Amino acid sequence: MARLGTDKFVVEREKEVATRLSPGVFPAGRQSEWSAQNRTLTHSVHPLTNSVALGVAGKQPRELLKTDVRVYEQDQRVYVCGLGTMPDERLPFVNDTHAVFAAIQSIMDARGDHVGVDALLRMSALYREAMLRQVRVLQDAQDSEFVRSENDVFQAMHAVWHLLEIVYVTTNAGLSASVVPYYMEWLNFNFPAPAAADGERILGSSPDANALAQNSDVWPYVQKLALRGHVTTVANMLERIAPAQALSAAASRWARELAQTARDMPLGSSDETSGSFNGRWRRWNSGLQSMATNMGSMLDKAEDAALSALLCVVDVMRGDADTISRVGETWQDVLGAVLLYSEPTAQTERLPALAQLVLEQFEADDFTLVDRTLAALVRHELPEFLVYCNQIDAWLSAHVSDLMEHIGILDSCRRVFKVEPREHYLVALGERYLTHEGLWRVAMDYFGLCRTRVSQSIMGEYIVRMPLESDRKAQQVLRVCERYKLTEASERVHRQLGRQKWQRGRLGAAIAHFVRVNDSSAVGQICDQLWAEYLASGLLTYGPIIDSVLASSGHDRVRFLTQYRDFHECYKAGEFARAGKLLLSILVGEIAPIHAVPDLLVDSIPLLEGDALVFGADDTLELMRCAESVVFVGGEEGGVERDELSIFSVACARNLARSYVMQ
Repeated sequence: MARLGTDKFVVEREKEVATRLSPGVFPAGRQSEWSAQNRTLTHSVHPLTNSVALGVAGKQPRELLKTDVRVYEQDQRVYVCGLGTMPDERLPFVNDTHAVFAAIQSIMDARGDHVGVDALLRMSALYREAMLRQVRVLQDAQDSEFVRSENDVFQAMHAVWHLLEIVYVTTNAGLSASVVPYYMEWLNFNFPAPAAADGERILGSSPDANALAQNSDVWPYVQKLALRGHVTTVANMLERIAPAQALSAAASRWARELAQTARDMPLGSSDETSGSFNGRWRRWNSGLQSMATNMGSMLDKAEDAALSALLCVVDVMRGDADTISRVGETWQDVLGAVLLYSEPTAQTERLPALAQLVLEQFEADDFTLVDRTLAALVRHELPEFLVYCNQIDAWLSAHVSDLMEHIGILDSCRRVFKVEPREHYLVALGERYLTHEGLWRVAMDYFGLCRTRVSQSIMGEYIVRMPLESDRKAQQVLRVCERYKLTEASERVHRQLGRQKWQRGRLGAAIAHFVRVNDSSAVGQICDQLWAEYLASGLLTYGPIIDSVLASSGHDRVRFLTQYRDFHECYKAGEFARAGKLLLSILVGEIAPIHAVPDLLVDSIPLLEGDALVFGADDTLELMRCAESVVFVGGEEGGVERDELSIFSVACARNLARSYVMQ
C-alpha cells in the first residue's frame, strides 16, 4: 500500500481495505475523520506463508504531534489475512513479461541509466503483445467467473498501457506531431464501437435501399460510425441508402454529397507540412459548415427525419460540441470526436485541457475504475493515475512505475508519495509472485532490479528463508546472491546448506559450504568426526570426501587429513623417506588437532625403528619437542596408551644415537 501525502488517495485506498476487515478499524462512513486523526494502515507481508499482518499506525510519531491523539481499542488490533496465490493461468504471462522487464534493465545498465525511445517502444509493444496473448487464451478457456474477471483485468491493463505508450512514448519519438491518429487507433482497438455485429444485423435485415432507409437502427449506427472516425464506412452506408425511394429528393442528394465529403476527409502524412494540412482541413470543414447551413434551412421549411439524421452526422463531422456530446456515450468517445474533428493537429500537451472540458459533462460517480485511471492519465495527474493502476492490478502499477522512471516522469509522483514509487510497486509485485512456488526466481529479479538499498535488504531477508528442497534450487539461490551481491545472505545460505549436508552424511559437500564462508569451527568439527571414525575403525575411508573439497579448501584440518592419508599411502608403498617427511610436516606445521598428536607420534615408531634412517638428528629432536608439548590427562589420550608413548620415547633415543653415529 502506497503511503501518500494526499488524503484523497489514502482514504479511498484504506477504505477499500478496511471495509473488508471484521471487525473494522473505524465506523462505517467515518474513514476521513479516522485518517485525519494521524492514522493510517500499515502491513507486513509474509509471502512464504501467504499471509499479511495488517494494523493501524500513526502517520507521524505521537511525540511530534502538537496535540495528543486518543487511542481506541481498534488501534491495538492486528489482522492476519490470507493472501491469494498467483493463479497458474498467469504463469506464461508472468514469465514473458519478466523477460522483457529484465531485458530493459540490462539495456539501462549498458547505456548508463538511459534507455532510448526506440527501446522503450519495443519494450512497450512486447508488453502489449503479452497482454493480448493472455486475453486470447482466456477467451478460449472454459467460461467461469474467474476467467471473466481475468479477461476484464487484462483488457483494462492493455487499454491503460496502450494509452500511456501513446501519450508519453510514441508522440515523443518524432513519429508524429499530432496525438489524434494514435488516440483514435487506441480508442477503436480497446473499446471497439459500433459493434460489427450491429452493422451485419442491419444489413442482413435490409435487402434493399428502401428497407435500409426505413430501418430504425441505421441512422444511430451511421452517427456512431462518424463519431468514431470510420468515415469510409459512413460513405459506404450512405451510398447504399441514397437510392432509396423512401427518402426525399433532398435527403437522397445530401446523402450522396456527404458520402463524397466523407471520402475526401483530409489525412495528414509525415511528408506534409502542418500549414498545408491545416489549409486542406479548413476547406473541408468549411464545406461541412455550408452543408449544415443548407440542411438546416431545409429543415426549417419542412420536417424530414432522414435529412435530420444526416444533419446530425454532418454536425459530428464538423466538430459541433453539443452534437458530439449528445451522440457520444462515453467520455472517451466524446474526447476522440473532439480531437478528430475540432483539433486534428492537437499535440499531447493539449490533452489535459480538452479532457477536462469533456469530463465535466459526465458524472464522475458513474465512472468505472478504468474510467478513472484513463481520465487521470489524459489529465496528466500521474500520482492519482499510478494509484488507480495499482487498484487494477499489481503487475500494472509495477511496470507502469518502471516505464515512468525510464521516461523521466516519475518525479511528480515522488513529490506526493512518501515512499519511492517504483521500488514500492516492484517489491509489492515480487511479494505477490512469491505466493507461487514456481515464481520465486522471478520475484527475486523484481526485488534485485529495484536497485535500492531497501529492496536489497528485503531481498536478502527473503532469500535466506527460501526452502532449499534440492541441490538445483540451492544453486539457483546462490546464483541470485552472487548476481545481486548479497554477501551476507550468501553466507547464511552456505551455512544452512552446510548443516543440511552434514545432517545427511554428505560431509564433503558440507565442508565445501563451510569453507566458502570461512567457518573454521564447523570444518574442524567435521574433520574431527572423520578422524574419530578412522580411529574407531582403523580404516582410512574419508579419502573421496577430502578429495572432493581439497582444491577449494586451505583449511588446516582438511590439509591434515589429506597429508595423513598420503602418509599412509607412501608407507604402504614402501616410500618410507617420503612418508616420514609428510608425518613430520604435519607435526611441525601444527595443522593437526592437539588430540591427534599422540596418535601421530605413535605412527612414527615404525619409521624410527626401521632399518633405514628416515629421521635425522634434527628431525628426531622435532618429534621429541612435539611429544613434550602434549599434556596428557588420565591413562590415555586419543586412544593412545602411555606404554605406546614410552616406546616412542625409547625409539627416539635410539634413532637419535643412530643418526649421530651415521652422521
